[in-house]
Amino acid sequence: MYRQLALSIAVGLKPGRRVDADALWAPRPEGMLVWLHAASAPDLAALLHLIPRLETLEPIPSVLLTMQEGLGCPGALPDHVMVEHPPQDTLAQTTAFVQHFKPDMGLYCGAPLRQTLLWAMERQKVPLTLTNASASELDPPGFRFDRAAQQALAQCFDHIICKDDLAARRINKLRGAKAPAIPLGRLEEGSVAPSADPIKLEALRPALAGRPVWLAAETRPGEEPMVAEAQRQMTRFSHRLLSVIAPDDPSRGIGLAETLRAQGWHVALRSKDDPITEDVQVVVVDVCGELGLWYRLAPITFVGSSLVPGFGGQDPFAPAALGSALLYGPNVGNYLDSYSRLVNAGGARIVKDASSLAQGLQLLLAPDKAAAQAHAAWEVASRGAEVTDRVLEILQEQLDEKAF
Repeated sequence: MYRQLALSIAVGLKPGRRVDADALWAPRPEGMLVWLHAASAPDLAALLHLIPRLETLEPIPSVLLTMQEGLGCPGALPDHVMVEHPPQDTLAQTTAFVQHFKPDMGLYCGAPLRQTLLWAMERQKVPLTLTNASASELDPPGFRFDRAAQQALAQCFDHIICKDDLAARRINKLRGAKAPAIPLGRLEEGSVAPSADPIKLEALRPALAGRPVWLAAETRPGEEPMVAEAQRQMTRFSHRLLSVIAPDDPSRGIGLAETLRAQGWHVALRSKDDPITEDVQVVVVDVCGELGLWYRLAPITFVGSSLVPGFGGQDPFAPAALGSALLYGPNVGNYLDSYSRLVNAGGARIVKDASSLAQGLQLLLAPDKAAAQAHAAWEVASRGAEVTDRVLEILQEQLDEKAF
């Protein structure tokens, strides 16, 4: 009762009006249900990489995914994953949400914390795990009148995984008899690499043998002229250099290939199965599902949607997990934390225009430079594995408890 009172003070509960949950949300699936919540774009990317690993649990649970407003659509997901908007920040909405879906367990990734929703989960006795925990979110700096409320919030979670020892010490001061926070690091995006067709992979290797190759992935229309100009500048130093361009929308591939050919480039179009002969200078990837293939074949990747503003960048950990050295533009607001970690480790380099892109390529065409940067990026992309394994252990333990 004391904890509930403290939590009600923390969130300033607004009762709200009675809610028709059936009109707001889809029906609850049968069987076990895991609720996942992403508080930011990197947290969403981490959860999207975790979801395939949930299929190793027994029994395989259905998944309810919610996310902070403004993160957009996560794209195609397995049939057992449902995406819903989170409830409004009122007692009526959050209570209706929890009573409608009745999640068997929850995994909350990142900050900010939706305190009213967590309070509703607490009332319904939903076991909760917090990853990518922020000490400042649970233990704000400065003198606090509502210390009891912060303690109650920290004790909502059965398990907390935070980034380092300092965060763990601050959080554990609030945890009381609850299990101590574990300083394992972040649940990160790089734990699952995109797949590739092994037959296509082996068929392409001979055509690329001996040629330097770089990939421009998830490019936007405003970036492709800069990519072409960087390729033009680089042919002065490496006349056999092959540029592979994978536009964000594969349906733009035919038009992009026609534009490049009109500019004098020798282009191979993947959807036409054009052979990649010695005179081909640019490959345009207009086939869905081939990025994993080219991440494996290209030792250097420019991660697009980043040179021009308005798109927020793309997840850098897919190419990093497959051993590609990374270049990227300055407009990566959706993944700023991810790129910062890569840069700090020496695993990525920022470029600002066609000339600096060409300069970055020239630097990485030295095999030792590309290998060193790719290894650094791979190490950062692999750090989330221990956290992922611990999260899966926790969820399996909770599933086993529910079975009895």
